[in-house]
Amino acid sequence: MQDHPTITHAELTLTAAQALIAHGQGIASARGMALSLAVVDRSGHLLAFARMDGAALVTIDVAIGKARTAAFLKAPSKLFEDMINGGTPSMATTPGLLPLQGGMPVLVDGAVAGAVGVSGSSGDGDQAVAAELAGALAAA
Repeated sequence: MQDHPTITHAELTLTAAQALIAHGQGIASARGMALSLAVVDRSGHLLAFARMDGAALVTIDVAIGKARTAAFLKAPSKLFEDMINGGTPSMATTPGLLPLQGGMPVLVDGAVAGAVGVSGSSGDGDQAVAAELAGALAAA
């Protein structure tokens, strides 16, 4: 039997999630992007979301899906995209995961506390903003 029968996990707060959304809007505005931005908790449930003026409607579900994927995998959603593109197309049938880059886990003391998802730019552009957002909390 374990010495400790429970595990304590870091969780993003609503305040932190809203700050990440605001920061992402600032990054997008400075780069001339119209994005949807999502923040989920460590279990993939939505904490905060914004669709900027001009962002396509499809970006709503895509941003949330990318964030959920990063939370579920505890890794960037790009990893999942790379697996499929690298010759494992059967992974595309995994329920609830979106194989597109632009989702990043948010780490607190090395543990996943949630994730961010970005949609509305190119895959590389979404990934760059997501990576910057995920690192912003650690830098704060």
